[in-house]
Amino acid sequence: ASQKYGGISRYFYELYSRLRAMGVDAHIDCARSINYYFKDQFKMHNPTRSRVVRKLCYIYNGVNAILQMRKSDIIHPTYYNPYMLGHYKGSGKCKLVVSLHDMIAEKFNILKHDIEHKRKMLHAADRIISVSHHSKKDALEIYPDLDPDKISVIHQGNSIPETKSDGKNPLGRPYVLFMGHRNGYKNFTRFAEAMRPVLETNPDLCVYCVGGGRTLTDDELGAAKSLSSRFIQANLNDDEIRQAYANAECFVFPSQYEGFGIPVLESFACNCPLVCSNASSLPEVAGNSAEYFDPLNTEEMTAKILRVIDDESLREKLRSSGRERLQLFSWDKNAAETFDCYKHVLEG
Repeated sequence: ASQKYGGISRYFYELYSRLRAMGVDAHIDCARSINYYFKDQFKMHNPTRSRVVRKLCYIYNGVNAILQMRKSDIIHPTYYNPYMLGHYKGSGKCKLVVSLHDMIAEKFNILKHDIEHKRKMLHAADRIISVSHHSKKDALEIYPDLDPDKISVIHQGNSIPETKSDGKNPLGRPYVLFMGHRNGYKNFTRFAEAMRPVLETNPDLCVYCVGGGRTLTDDELGAAKSLSSRFIQANLNDDEIRQAYANAECFVFPSQYEGFGIPVLESFACNCPLVCSNASSLPEVAGNSAEYFDPLNTEEMTAKILRVIDDESLREKLRSSGRERLQLFSWDKNAAETFDCYKHVLEG
């Protein structure tokens, strides 16, 4: 309800939509929401910011979730808030399934309330669905008392239609694409540093930074701030995002950690060559369809970006391989495997 866009919201929207299409009696309810994907399902989309209204909606959502537990076979929370745990065990037949999206908070010691909430939910769950084998491995390293047999790995899918370039470069010049948030583990400052020699040796090239919600700062650009005019930031709609991928020389994903890495699949869908960090789940998703680098090594990052933008045959090889790799992942497959997981929990 409190997230407008994002991977978790997209995941639950795609899952909910497909379960309903499969004839599953899936139910989701929220009194107040700013969520873009569920705006047609929820009662109030982006209502007043009144604190009184927010508090009343929060109470309604909690009470409603508890009532739903009493008549549901399975509850699958959209996040780790453990407010329902006191009622869950006393709800009779209801089983608890929890999605494990990543272990970012634990790995980077951030969002400490999320760490404690997640710990409680993972240990209370009858079944855990991890979005990658790597996230499962990290969870078991951090919580060795978790039963590995109760963790199912179900990969996510891609929501972007397969897209080819419309021939209209949005910047009118060649560019390397960076997509999404730039904070912390997203590793943007190292990426900017790695791009400095790339830009110095390619005077027509620029960096297109899509999303992130705000303009670039000198602190983010770091060693590349003298080239700030060649870093262009924009917040785009879905159609514009697809063309940003499709017209790029390459998409660089320098993140130090991802639970899954949906932008990998987005780049494949848009026929965009991928230059990618070799960290966390990213090799699991991208396979042999990316040029990899150590996200902490800016010189290696520079070398791999230069290699791709200087070699059209390599770019075409990455495009072709990415299109093939994309076929391994889909939301239909995700929903079918999740439904099988639900059945397994109920039969157990």
